[in-house]
Amino acid sequence: MNYVINGKLYASICDNQRKPLAHTKIRVYALEEKENALAAFTSAQSKEVSKVYEEKDIKSRKSTLLAETTTDANGAYSITINGKKQKYNGEPIAMVAYYEEIPEYGQESVSLPNGFKPFEVLLDIIQPKWRESDLGLVAGWNYTLLRRIWCYILKRLDIWVICGTVLNCESQAPISGIEVIAMDDDIITDDRLGSSVTDENGRFCIYYRSIDFKKTFLSPFINVETTPIFSFDNGPDVYFKFAAGGSIFFEEASSEAQKTSRKNIGNCFCVFLCLKEAPEVTQDPPAAFYQIGYARKYHPVLNIDPATGKTTGKSEAGWNDQAFYNTLDLRGSLSKKLNGQPVEYKFEYAEVSNPTVAVSSIPASSWVEVQESDMAKNEIGTRILSLFPEIKYVSYAIGGTDSVTPFGNEKKVLFNGNWVQVPQETGIFDIHFNGSLIKLISSKLASGTVDKSGLTQGTSSAPLEQNRYFALRMWKREQGNDATKVVSGFSRPIAIFNTQYENVPQGGSWLPSSSKELGIASVDLQELIGGGCNKIGNAIHVKYTAANPNLGKVSIDFTGQGATNYFQPIVFTTPGEEAFGTSSYLGDFNALKPCAYEIRLNAALHLTDGEMQHPGIWDRVLFCR
Repeated sequence: MNYVINGKLYASICDNQRKPLAHTKIRVYALEEKENALAAFTSAQSKEVSKVYEEKDIKSRKSTLLAETTTDANGAYSITINGKKQKYNGEPIAMVAYYEEIPEYGQESVSLPNGFKPFEVLLDIIQPKWRESDLGLVAGWNYTLLRRIWCYILKRLDIWVICGTVLNCESQAPISGIEVIAMDDDIITDDRLGSSVTDENGRFCIYYRSIDFKKTFLSPFINVETTPIFSFDNGPDVYFKFAAGGSIFFEEASSEAQKTSRKNIGNCFCVFLCLKEAPEVTQDPPAAFYQIGYARKYHPVLNIDPATGKTTGKSEAGWNDQAFYNTLDLRGSLSKKLNGQPVEYKFEYAEVSNPTVAVSSIPASSWVEVQESDMAKNEIGTRILSLFPEIKYVSYAIGGTDSVTPFGNEKKVLFNGNWVQVPQETGIFDIHFNGSLIKLISSKLASGTVDKSGLTQGTSSAPLEQNRYFALRMWKREQGNDATKVVSGFSRPIAIFNTQYENVPQGGSWLPSSSKELGIASVDLQELIGGGCNKIGNAIHVKYTAANPNLGKVSIDFTGQGATNYFQPIVFTTPGEEAFGTSSYLGDFNALKPCAYEIRLNAALHLTDGEMQHPGIWDRVLFCR
């Protein structure tokens, strides 16, 4: 049984501000015996209680680690506990943030500070509220780190942050879309700490490292904070500049940095700024495609091997070297507006001959628009209608039905040709987009069937099937205005395989039948050929054939009284694509009792839909000793 926890993590920095906790490793631990007595207290006091585990503690707790994952750019995560493997049955667990390297929170450098050692911070001890789903038992858990805990973590990582809000001095209205540049006032030279663009609420966060304000004319050989009186305090003295379109339109006097509130600031600093006037800036909404799959979160460029079109770069080794199949959740970000106008988006695909083809070299005539019929039903966002006396919401779904449900309404997302129109409805609550852009039925791009009725176990299945390669890209534009369209995300050519092998012999001579699967796993025993119910007297010769262009491990399992899995090695005649031949049993045949036995051929397929692994294929024969 799998136990899946989904949710989002945030960090609280300033009043009314919280930011997604992106690119952060999350671990789940079984409770140690000594923690059981504290579980109820810790759960109830999670807003006040935290615990830090140092490197030696992490090593001692290794046996209780159940699972781990990494949050995406929006702080979302999905973590799966293999209940059978981990001997977990749904009991309380400890949720922990783990730092063995410096994550990308917005600072430029991810180099380790001097003396850095891995550490963990206990987030909470929880009893998940499990519910049944197709993936197993599923629970949700969202969490926001308190400011003091978040700032402690950042200090350990040598990450400094300035968060604030920019308002109009007179109207107190937020000023959005301008760049805020933080400067450190130094006696030798002022250091640029970093910059950030204000959002629709006028809010910004600037992340930087201590080296950014310790630069001298001898840097990088000597770095030290050079305040006017050569203070030994650690923090910078800050003032701000403001820019739009790359040009500075206003800057504070550097003397602002010498005010008590701005001098030698700590690693977490909150500030309110106001401007008498600022240029009008139209922000380009962050509508973009940057992920394949919710659970595995494959980046369409960074996690695709340009030599094979298969997945790469994931810390979970089993998630690498995979081709794609089935329905793919193409994910990213959405907003309602582009240049102040309603936005719409579409996807295109282009088939190429091999994965090494550069996307920029693909001719315009090769791109094909993804149609609504190429998409599976999926919810792209929700909007809360009411909270009391019960929660009701609208679900906006591609392929929706415009139906009324007990908890609200489902509304069909509209299309303009092949452009998906982002819903524009408003109310007390705005639309929350969940990251799913479309669910692409990849078999609409690459599919087919091959007849393998003539296959004989132990021989090649040639001609061998091959992957096909497709580049994907997303466009966005103002609704109906093609002059405003712009590419907002693309993939390297990805390997896709959906070919069905039909009439594959199954059951050998024992119980002949056939299968239709995404690969070949076919087995027979030489001793049964010509008489499927023969008893086997003194030897076993397994005739096997396994094939798929993404073929993984192939194994023979022997089950019965006295049986051992001791056979001649499987021969991969075409590594990664096909294995066939005859494998003799090398165990002690005399140890087999007069009983029934099973020989099973298992073939793993390196295929993923971005959420889970293909379960693999198999075939078997039974015989009597």
